[in-house]
Parts: sequence; structure tokens; C-alpha cells
Amino acid sequence: MKTLFLAFLIFMPSKIKIFFYRLLGAKIGKNCYIGLSIVNARKIDIGDFVYIGHFNLIWRLQELKIGSGARINYLNWIAGANKGSFSLQKNSSISGMHYFDSSADITIGSNSIIAGRSSQFFTHGITPDNLDSQGSIIIGDWCYVGSAVRFVPGSRIADHTFVGMGAVLTKAFEEDYVLLTGVPARIKKTLSKNEVFFSRPFLPHAHHPSCYKGS
Repeated sequence: MKTLFLAFLIFMPSKIKIFFYRLLGAKIGKNCYIGLSIVNARKIDIGDFVYIGHFNLIWRLQELKIGSGARINYLNWIAGANKGSFSLQKNSSISGMHYFDSSADITIGSNSIIAGRSSQFFTHGITPDNLDSQGSIIIGDWCYVGSAVRFVPGSRIADHTFVGMGAVLTKAFEEDYVLLTGVPARIKKTLSKNEVFFSRPFLPHAHHPSCYKGS
């Protein structure tokens, strides 16, 4: 019944949709927008000034947490196995046509960008000695992930990391201020702390009102 009700809600105006999500127990802040998308998790915690665009499927999550000012654009698939969580922290953004397998936890830090399209984030798979290998994915604060990037279970990047287009992340990188490229991804170069991308007080988005100050 809940699935049918959520499907019905897709076509409701955002304010009505948010009203019913709150009745179902979701915590949703002020001045949020939810487009023609399905949002389904056992626990939903969405901050203020959050934008979720059209044709996103957010499905079968244990917990969904989206920080204030964050943005999910369109045609993204974020799906779990009724046990994983997905966290998009404040002011971060996901562009379009990306796939997130949240069988285990996925965390994207604050002021980070999942850019372009067709990146894939897998938290489970099969190995020769494990038919259900799982590992969480962590993306730090102030990171930029280019198009068509692949993250395998257990991979992570630290704060202030750029990932070049087409890279494949196969391990945890603990180094800050680096550019990662290649298959498998390696450190291409060290970035300056004074780069313009890192110098802003917060990552701005088109849906932010003029009064928004980043939190």
C-alpha cells in the first residue's frame, strides 16, 4: 500500500507531497522542493532549502539524510536493500543520471559535487571468496567527482579531492588536496589549498534564495 501511495504522490505539487511525507514520519525542513520523484526510506531527515528534481528514484533505504542547501537534479537512481543509508551533506549536489547502490552506507560530505553523468557507486558485489562482499563508500568535504567515475565497495576519498573523468576508485585515499585520475585511480598531483574551488564559504546553487548563507 505504501508503494502505491508513494507512486500516487509523484504527481502531486511539491507542497502537498511534502505534507504527506511529513504525515508518514519524514523530517523535512523549510523551503524544500520535491519534483516528480519517489523518495522512500524508513527514516528520512531533510534539512532546509533542499531541492530534489524530477525523475529521481530514491528507494529501499534504511535512512536518507540530506543536509541544508543540498541539491539532487534529475534521473538519479539511489537504491538500497532496506539496510543501507545514503547521506548527502549540506550544500552538496548530484547532477544527473548517476547510480548509487546503497546496500551499504554511502556518505557524501558537505560542499561536494557529483558532476556530469553516468557515475556509478557500488557498495556490494561478489568476490571469489565472498558471495556478498560489502563496503561503505565515503566522499569527503569539498570534493569534485567528474563524469563516468566508478567507486567499488569500500572505496573512499578524503576532503578537498578532485576525481578526473572516467577514473575507477578501488581503494581508500586518505590524502587531502589531491587530483585522482586513471584506471585504477592514482594520485596525479597535489592541489593547492588556495585553489578557487576551495576558497568559497559554501557551494552555491541556483535554488538558493539570496538570503541563504550556507547553513
